[in-house]
Amino acid sequence: MKKIFITTLLLSGVLFAQSAQKIINENGCLACHAVASKKAAPAFAGIGKRNKRFEGSNAKVTIMNSIKNGSQGKYPMFANSAMPPFGNLSQKDLSILADYILAQSSKAQCKGRGLR
Repeated sequence: MKKIFITTLLLSGVLFAQSAQKIINENGCLACHAVASKKAAPAFAGIGKRNKRFEGSNAKVTIMNSIKNGSQGKYPMFANSAMPPFGNLSQKDLSILADYILAQSSKAQCKGRGLR
């Protein structure tokens, strides 16, 4: 029974990551973001870590709102760049993306301001 539970957990984690990757690929997120390194925009890991630290229990909702409505000026190193709104995404897709971004927070390298 324990083996089945662990297998189910691992499988659900894989399916979750695949769902997030599909949404990320379909919407061109990786053109500006990377998982653990900076590009034209903050890394998902840094976004997750910063939001967990400063938004606490509101982190997921904050990330979902930033994706849906766009964002600018939250990260000092990227103050001159803006993320466009992705209002076309469903609440389910926004939730999957926010969960994925928050899950990447352990990969954050705390070198930038606002991530410590």
